[in-house]
Amino acid sequence: MDGFLQTPVAQAAMLAAAGALAFWLRDVPGLVVSWGKRFFISTLSIDSRDEFLFSALVEYMDTHPSLRQVNQFTARSVRQGTEYQSLAEDLRAGQAPRAYLSPGEGLHILWIDGRLVWIRRELQVTQSVFERISLSHFGRSGDWLSAFLQRAIDARASRESDTLSVYIPNPFHGGDWMRARLGSRRPLSSVVLKAGQAEALLADLQSFYAAHERYAELGIPWRRGYLLYGPPGTGKTSLVTALASELHLNVCTLSLASPIVTDEKIHTLLAAVPQRSLLLIEDVDAFFRQRDAAHAQVRLSFSGFLNALDGVATQEGNVLFMTTNHAERLDEALIRAGRIDERVELGACDEEQLRRLYLKFDPDEVAALAFASKHAPQGLSPAQVQGMLMRRFGETFGKPPRSAVARVAAPRGG
Repeated sequence: MDGFLQTPVAQAAMLAAAGALAFWLRDVPGLVVSWGKRFFISTLSIDSRDEFLFSALVEYMDTHPSLRQVNQFTARSVRQGTEYQSLAEDLRAGQAPRAYLSPGEGLHILWIDGRLVWIRRELQVTQSVFERISLSHFGRSGDWLSAFLQRAIDARASRESDTLSVYIPNPFHGGDWMRARLGSRRPLSSVVLKAGQAEALLADLQSFYAAHERYAELGIPWRRGYLLYGPPGTGKTSLVTALASELHLNVCTLSLASPIVTDEKIHTLLAAVPQRSLLLIEDVDAFFRQRDAAHAQVRLSFSGFLNALDGVATQEGNVLFMTTNHAERLDEALIRAGRIDERVELGACDEEQLRRLYLKFDPDEVAALAFASKHAPQGLSPAQVQGMLMRRFGETFGKPPRSAVARVAAPRGG
């Protein structure tokens, strides 16, 4: 046997076997590491293609004290202004961007909430360039990673839920929308209309959003349109803002005179309206006269506008609000059933409306009734009444009304 092993044939066979074994075993270390990662390490990865989650994680890292232990950071600027038109405008308004710091590229090992965690941040280059952040820790359960990410989401959502996002067509890419500004949400009670008007509209919208399956059963497009009409200052735009605030919706404002709104682009714009948005077209009577463009700036045809409103590309679940000061000027084709489902007139203040407007400034019920009785015949708009009351009570921001000052200054028991 020993002689056989000394032969060239046997030696060649053993070398071949050894080579095959080595070739097979070369993957074992990698397999062991991969097996160990799978069963003993939990990892969460997020990349910058998911704008919300990635931004939420980066912003949360900036506020977490444990993550300030690293000595290599990546800075990301976040605009602080409510107007998103340009950085120069923010700077002129004294609202410089803020730098959010998070662990830089590479591997970082640190303790977070009493747990050993390692964070890897890397730049990925494929057909596009994006960042990836991976968080890992020992243990098979991903509960801690899930909870960590949820805290980041909650922190971001709490900031967003306190604001109202207003979108306009992107001037650089005419087929999509950009956030133009952030505003404070306003309660529906802040818009004083005739009794029950605002509440009825809110209930109608709530019913619409709850009726998706019913629309599908009937084969009716799940869309809804409202026309708000009345003189200037009657609260049309304020009402839309308040309804969006109550329902936590976006507002997308569309000017038909915008140079990027053409017959070709409007279909794309309406198809790209962010979900759960109110689409607002103000002063719609100002853009067309007898189906012709009212002025040279309007590059959209009347038929193109109607086709876009009816187009199959228009997203399901969208709600359209059109406002006008002159409902009589609108072509009936624009506001027919199917395009406009509800017409709501916002007119001059009635006596009850005047009383409630007065009570916003002064809780004196007797004075409110007298004020309402006196001014009801004058046909005042809510904006006119508000201006009158602000002057009457000397309202300036940070200064209490005169009636409040008088009550404080009055001697007790006198």
